[in-house]
Amino acid sequence: MKKYFLFVIAIVGLVVMASGCISQTGNNSTATKTYSANGMSFNYPDSWSLINQTIHTNSTVVALGDSSFMNKTLNGNGVIIIKTPKNSSSTPNTNLKSQIAKLNGTKTTQTIDGVKANVTTFTTKISNETVLIKSISFTKDNYNYQIQFATISTDVKSQEQMLNTIINSFKA
Repeated sequence: MKKYFLFVIAIVGLVVMASGCISQTGNNSTATKTYSANGMSFNYPDSWSLINQTIHTNSTVVALGDSSFMNKTLNGNGVIIIKTPKNSSSTPNTNLKSQIAKLNGTKTTQTIDGVKANVTTFTTKISNETVLIKSISFTKDNYNYQIQFATISTDVKSQEQMLNTIINSFKA
């Protein structure tokens, strides 16, 4: 009986040790907080903070970022989300679109909250630091939405999940 007990303990020990050596791909969940105001909502990384928000009757500007981005260093990750009425003549949304149109970037499309969004991705340098900017624009229910994601001096691939957390949960 004693040998059987030691054998079972040895097998359990091997299983526990082996399970610690196995990586679990696909389990890249990010702890989140939720933003909800003026008819839009989304989740964002728990490690980020709300930097600023301006809410008017029909428009909203929200800025979020990690601690490095908030400290205005040339480092970190952040997002600015702008919601404006579709019939607005001169808005920050229009100004951003015209500035981005001047830059040479990769253009793709993506579905956000059931609508087709235009995505422009480009890199630039600011004070010798590499900056990746992803600009996403779409229209839904008579509102224009502009989402600007920036990552500065960080591994871009590792930060893609942060933006996807927002994009995949965005509701207008």
